[in-house]
Formats: sequence, C-alpha cells, structure tokens
Amino acid sequence: MKILGVTGSIGMGKSTVCALFQQYGFPVFDADRVVHQLQGPHGKGLKRIEQVFPGAVKNNALDRNYLRRLIVEDRHNLKKIEQIILPLVAQERDKFIRLAQARGLKWCILDVPLLFEKKINLLCTKTLVVTAPVNIQRVRILKRNTITWEQARAFIDAQLPSKTKCKMADIVIQTGLSKAYTFVQIKKIIRLMQAGQL
Repeated sequence: MKILGVTGSIGMGKSTVCALFQQYGFPVFDADRVVHQLQGPHGKGLKRIEQVFPGAVKNNALDRNYLRRLIVEDRHNLKKIEQIILPLVAQERDKFIRLAQARGLKWCILDVPLLFEKKINLLCTKTLVVTAPVNIQRVRILKRNTITWEQARAFIDAQLPSKTKCKMADIVIQTGLSKAYTFVQIKKIIRLMQAGQL
C-alpha cells in the first residue's frame, strides 16, 4: 500500500484538499481531529495535560483558550504539549495504516501538520504540501473567529517555513487562487494515483 503524506500550515487549505481526497474514496488520517479527540472530554491526553499545566482542564474538558495563552506567553509550552500528545497520535496513526493495509487499499492519506518536522514523511511514498500567500492565510485564519493571528503565529513559527516544506515535498498544491483551481490540481493527482502512475 502507498501512503500520501499531506501537510501545510494553518489556513493554507489542507482540510479542503483532504476533503476532496475523501470524496474520491481515499481514507484520510486527520491528525488534527485525533488531537482534538485526545484533548476532548474524557480524552486520553487530558490527565497528563492537567498534570503539566494545572488549571488547563475544567470539568473533564480542555480550556483551549487558556492553553493558547500559555503557548503565546512561552513557546516551550507547545513542545511540552507535543511531548504528551504526539506519542498518542502516533498510536492512532499506526492503527489507521494497519487497517488500511488489511482492507487491501492501494493508497491512504496522512493529513499531518508536522509531517516533515516529526519525520513522518519517512513513512510516506509521496508527500504533498498545501500552500497559499500569507495575506490569504491570515484572512482565512481570522475568518474562523476561533484563534487570533498572534496565537496562530505561535503555531506557524514552531513549524518549518512553508517555502522550506514546498522544497521538500514531491507535490505542491497552490490554494491561493480559487477553489476551482485547487480542485483541478487535486483531481489531476487523483487520476495519477488511480492509474498507478504516482
């Protein structure tokens, strides 16, 4: 089975790209969604987060705003969270890959923000980076109304620059022009995957 690793910073359009792969029947491991589950009500990561960051968990749920403030105040706090959560995400990812292999699938997709940073690209047959100009990225992030630009920058700065990721990737998808153009690029890749040419 082949694995396509998809990555890109917040607001680059990665979720839109992966949703299209899903529409075409490719199973997608969404690392962000898994993180939310691990940090969600009664999630596996909550007890450890509370131990390291007292007050971050209230009524068996993570206070995300409190945690974001801690990250903005001290970037080392992001590393501490990663040390708690990423091993748990890896367990879920390995389970996903095993299930996809057991189903006899030709391809599966790993949607992972830290694909290159955490060397997860080494598991992949091909890698794809989703990118857009910074001004468009900023507009998309602020439209969400769930995170400030300052908070987003803390996450962006903790990752490799988008230009570096683009140089490392096998495929680069530009999402800054239009959804239609994004779909054209993805459909071309899907055709190659289906034909066994990627």
